[in-house]
Amino acid sequence: MGQASRTTKLLLDLGRRDQGGANSEKRAALSATADLLNQARAFYLDFFLAHADKLAERVTYYSEEHLEMRERLISAHELLSWAETCTVETTAHPHPWTGWNFSERFPGMPFAYRRSVIKDAIGKARSYLSSLANWEKSGKKKGKPGFPGARDHPTLYQGCHELHLEVLDSKDTFVRLNVYTGRDWTWMHLSGQVLSLHAGPAQGSRLEASKPNPGLAAWLHRTAHPPGQEN
Repeated sequence: MGQASRTTKLLLDLGRRDQGGANSEKRAALSATADLLNQARAFYLDFFLAHADKLAERVTYYSEEHLEMRERLISAHELLSWAETCTVETTAHPHPWTGWNFSERFPGMPFAYRRSVIKDAIGKARSYLSSLANWEKSGKKKGKPGFPGARDHPTLYQGCHELHLEVLDSKDTFVRLNVYTGRDWTWMHLSGQVLSLHAGPAQGSRLEASKPNPGLAAWLHRTAHPPGQEN
């Protein structure tokens, strides 16, 4: 039986510097990062809903199990690759679709952040379209699903943050986050306190405002997978 993944819950102190928290520049950078990621998520949410047929596309594949060609729904990974081909300037694809140039709208955004908002947008768009289809089939006049919102807690995949795993069992530790300052992207150190370590199914890391003081602290949930089970 494989070893369970370990999820770390890390409290990041965003209070005042003179009270042991982060300084105002770091708090502003975290806020700017979340705001920009919300805008980027809205960009891709609009993109996928404008091309809703792609989300329901069926693709042909060869089944090794059944030894025949079969059909399946296009995967989130395939949708991500397609979206990047259509919206991101690269040597292979230098001309994004008209009106959908992500590289121009969000210059310099690290690819790990870009892919995190694309994945979020795929999930939100598919969920909305599924709920809308079920509502239309029901024949009801009320209860029509509302347009999905783009605001969400940032998901920090590898390349967006760094944690020193060998010291995570201690009371205090540091985390490095790739943040947007309002001008460019840079790495920033934040101090944190490990609150809990437990097995869990989550993947990636999520930065969430804490309660009841969302302006003073945030949680960083980080999952470390056993060898051979990394994403």
